[in-house]
Amino acid sequence: MVILPYVKGLNEAFARILKFHGIATADHPHQMLRNFVVHLKDKVKDEEKTELVYCVPCKNCSSSYVGETGRKFGLRIKENKKEVDSFTAGTQTRASKARESSVTHKSAITDHAVEENHVIDWDKAKVVDREAQRQTRWIKEALWFRKTPMCMILPTQPHMGPGDFQVTCSIEL
Repeated sequence: MVILPYVKGLNEAFARILKFHGIATADHPHQMLRNFVVHLKDKVKDEEKTELVYCVPCKNCSSSYVGETGRKFGLRIKENKKEVDSFTAGTQTRASKARESSVTHKSAITDHAVEENHVIDWDKAKVVDREAQRQTRWIKEALWFRKTPMCMILPTQPHMGPGDFQVTCSIEL
């Protein structure tokens, strides 16, 4: 016996051919009622997700910020946004911009927004990976740094830069 996914018009002809050779067939519906009715878990919004790696793009250029957090994604984005807004709010003079450029900020996204005078696209922030273990999450973050072509990075994190990070993987089969 052969069980085939049901395709209208095709299964009948194919069943005749197999029956001629002595092979019985049974049709299996492609979509079952269970697929439409049963949803065991509610979808979790990105803002509520924890233990993840995330990416936030810049509106003015192709740069993106890659970060990781063990806390809620929405809370972390809110903190990033608050820090950026605290440095970019108000008018900028050359003297104030020079003072701020010498200040070391908490994150590379703030450095990018202040030094380049760019706007961060908070609406397009997204979760790119999930990992419960912190050390593994750090590795995944570093891999996303390497994978992202124009990644915002602090000068104090040279080990995370695209050219400086080496990954060796071994898979046992």
